[in-house]
Amino acid sequence: MGRLKFYLLLFIVSACIEPAEFDVPPAESLLIIDGMISDQPGPYRVTISRAVPLSVDALELPFETGAMVRLHDDLGNIEDFEEVSEGIYETRGAIQGQIGRSYHIAVTTADGEQYESTPEKIQAVGKVSEITYKYKKKRVEDLFGVRNEDYFNVYVNAEQGPDKVGYIRWKLTGTYKVTTHPELRETMYHPGAVPLKEPRPCSGYTTAVHPSGRGTIIVKVGECTCCDCYVDQFDNSPFVSDNILAVDGEFSNVKVGEVPINTATFMEKYMLRVEQMSLSRDAFDFFKLIKIQKEEASSIFQPNTGELVGNIKAVNPDNRVVGMFWATAITQKIAFIEKEDVPYPIPPFPVVKESCLLEFNYSTTEQPEEWED
Repeated sequence: MGRLKFYLLLFIVSACIEPAEFDVPPAESLLIIDGMISDQPGPYRVTISRAVPLSVDALELPFETGAMVRLHDDLGNIEDFEEVSEGIYETRGAIQGQIGRSYHIAVTTADGEQYESTPEKIQAVGKVSEITYKYKKKRVEDLFGVRNEDYFNVYVNAEQGPDKVGYIRWKLTGTYKVTTHPELRETMYHPGAVPLKEPRPCSGYTTAVHPSGRGTIIVKVGECTCCDCYVDQFDNSPFVSDNILAVDGEFSNVKVGEVPINTATFMEKYMLRVEQMSLSRDAFDFFKLIKIQKEEASSIFQPNTGELVGNIKAVNPDNRVVGMFWATAITQKIAFIEKEDVPYPIPPFPVVKESCLLEFNYSTTEQPEEWED
């Protein structure tokens, strides 16, 4: 296994891996740069971090702060990125990605290290013509017995586009709606004590003295602003295809992801957002290797799949870097999986006595524009 891949598994897979002893340089010297530009309105984002050795008990990489990041196009225009949070840099709208134009970034870290990406051209891309899905039954046995982990496979039919772009990435984002009950929240200030009613202020309820003069009740004083949430789910690994899968300019029945079936995801219905993105050969190879490494990470017998390289190089060859700044055109299509499409009744969602914003990651109370009531 290449030593670069050995370090990156923590970044890409975020899995627990038994540490092994290798004679390799310090992982902290490896810089990781990830970013993109598209033909869609910005801001465009670049994330910069440092690798950590597997012996470190950490699920997140240390971000690289204080860097200067610049976006260049092939017409000589330049825009500086702004650091909006630790290690995350965004443009402010001076440059809009355009099909046919090429872009690259130049990075100077706070320590003066310099890096530059190879120019990437935004190529036009075709459209997803149809989204389909198929129910799959899955049973998992563990120490507690057998449980269901059923899901839907999601497939697309798509056009390759007039330019016959050979390399494509499909990105699936799922969204589902949940309802919680933060007005029922209770707290215990001492172990074994009687729980006290303590609704979240966003629930629209507050506590008042019980009419009997003993204890408390909850009283509605407004509307709830944290009861209904729309939760996003993202694909675990990039789904990429090359023109080998295209027949007469059409991609047919390409799997782009999976949708888990449970009481949360199908409390109401599930929205599928599939983005079709054009890739250069370098970007295709990069994402394909990420996908292979993620799929093989659970096997101790995995073959040597090679090192991630990307298109970012250090001005000083002694500085170690891996990453990708890629350029793409994006089209998208929306579809819904209805609750009735699950071939059995979904049990009621358990009562959650908390704000949906706190209970679910990647959640918002703002309804997506495409959501159909």
